[in-house]
Amino acid sequence: MSTSINKINRQEQVLSLCLKKNVAFFAYSLPNQQEIHIGIQKQAHCLSYENLHELEEQDGFVFAPFDLQGKHKAYFIRKEMDGTDEACVNLLKERSDQKADTTTSVEDGKWEAYAHQIDQMLSALKAGDLDKVILSRICLHKDSGRDEALSTFLRLNQAYANAFVFLVDIPGVGLWIGASPERLILAQKNYLETVALAGTQNLNGRRAEDLVWEKKEREEQAFVGTYIENLLQKYQISNFNKKGPFSAQAANVAHLKTIYQANCIIDKQQRNEFVQALHPTPAVCGLPKEKAMNLISEVEQHDREYYAGYLGPVSKKGDLTLFVNLRSMKVLKQQMVLFVGGGITADSNPEKEWEETCHKAQTLLRVLKRNEK
Repeated sequence: MSTSINKINRQEQVLSLCLKKNVAFFAYSLPNQQEIHIGIQKQAHCLSYENLHELEEQDGFVFAPFDLQGKHKAYFIRKEMDGTDEACVNLLKERSDQKADTTTSVEDGKWEAYAHQIDQMLSALKAGDLDKVILSRICLHKDSGRDEALSTFLRLNQAYANAFVFLVDIPGVGLWIGASPERLILAQKNYLETVALAGTQNLNGRRAEDLVWEKKEREEQAFVGTYIENLLQKYQISNFNKKGPFSAQAANVAHLKTIYQANCIIDKQQRNEFVQALHPTPAVCGLPKEKAMNLISEVEQHDREYYAGYLGPVSKKGDLTLFVNLRSMKVLKQQMVLFVGGGITADSNPEKEWEETCHKAQTLLRVLKRNEK
């Protein structure tokens, strides 16, 4: 028992030092595990990459933006120090403290602006230009910032055991925290898994399995599922097992979820190309993908940056464990910038869509508000 407590205390000490020294690091727990894994890079500068092929034979963590063709780069944090190693504390203590660059100015997303944006999207959807598009917005929390980052991460890890909980800091890029419900891909030597996740309902004390889903929500899920199945077929992964769709709880809300699993031999190049084709999924972008990306760029007034991108650990053995960057926020000096969004179809009701984003924001807000007590 004492060994376990010592390990936890050491991890918290390591993470606190990482934030003070402004080094590049990552910390995460996998769904239904809660054990915290920490990796630290000795240099502040992280490698940017364009294709996962470039990262082979290395252990570390990837952090990619929503738009891989946009102004934000995808980064790789090398795991040069293990945050569970006792020697790591002494090495970090030897470094001088460094101030993080958190000067970014962000405006809160208001209903009036959101309503105008959703009207623009609905016009395109009703004209038949698209099947689905995702509209996101920003929700500012002004009572917490970088000083509360560690406590927020630890509370998220305790509160949301079935999520991918993460804390990632890349100097000059940003500090991000989140509790993602959506796996992008799990790829091992002879195994591949991905999910379709779409449609949202607030639980309001109900069990996920008791929920009844409306036509709009079922259609959202069907768009994502069909896209993934076509992609699996394209990459000749035809012998897959499909589970769902079923109701899956994610904090205070539930989603429709379908799991795709395949026991297959897939080489690294094919697997990496599959990831590049999969991201961004229709669950965070829309369909057709190119038209949805263009509409998001035209309509949304904020920069998504790394929200709705992907992130997760990669190993030199070739394993990928990647998740979609959802239920997440960028941490500034005295602000938490929450990103929330939802799928818009021709049948969408603007007020209900706004309400859905409010429910999703509560995943993080209920933890942040504990910092104030």
